[in-house]
Amino acid sequence: MNDDLAAKKDSIRRMILALDAMNCETALIEAAAAIAAKLQAELDALFVEDTDLYAVADLPITQEISLSSARPREISGRQVEQALRSLSREAASRFESVVRRSRIKGKFHIMRGERRQALSDACDRVDLLFLQPSQTTVLRVRITQTRPPRVFAICGDSAASKRTLDVAAQLAMQDGHVLELITLGEADEAPLAALQRHGLIVRHHQAAAGAGLADALTEVENRPGNTLLIPSDLPVMGNRTQLLEGLAKLRCQILLVN
Repeated sequence: MNDDLAAKKDSIRRMILALDAMNCETALIEAAAAIAAKLQAELDALFVEDTDLYAVADLPITQEISLSSARPREISGRQVEQALRSLSREAASRFESVVRRSRIKGKFHIMRGERRQALSDACDRVDLLFLQPSQTTVLRVRITQTRPPRVFAICGDSAASKRTLDVAAQLAMQDGHVLELITLGEADEAPLAALQRHGLIVRHHQAAAGAGLADALTEVENRPGNTLLIPSDLPVMGNRTQLLEGLAKLRCQILLVN
């Protein structure tokens, strides 16, 4: 990697991995740790105990069905709390093991709250927020993937767009030397030319005039294994909590960059 890109690693200090009851497996933690190691960043994990689960559990009509007996039974907020605490302890153990093997620094945090708001607040405190891909897991990607993963970045003229391009270039230099760049508005050709001079292949996709984030996402190859980076301050994003909910439905790994 060239000296310019290597020097930019110092600007990435902290990264947060978003975890919850449905997404806390080892393969996901390992994927985030691999990115943190490449960027020489600290990796924290935030396990959110979603208050919506407690609210649903306390409804008088709520029941759960046991897989062993196939019979419904009542469920309470207390039972949900015990289940979430058990899952968070398991996730913490996996996280500590991965961090130790990866030789990176990191801490495990637990927070009870509304998930979208918790992630939005967390994003304000760190450089990068790692959102888990939906559906297929990273572990399955490792087994079935036949094409090399690609790094996609959506950039505009916002303050965080420059940092997004820097981080995307660092990752792409280590993952195939190809960066798929999608720009909203006029693109500054100077930094792109500089990256290409250092051996990075930049495939530039210019969004149509007036295009928004939803239009830019159609340019992303949305498959497991790919990584998508988006600046957190693009004005086209609108409400951040709604953005986080929408992005979490994608199948590729997502980094929200401050």
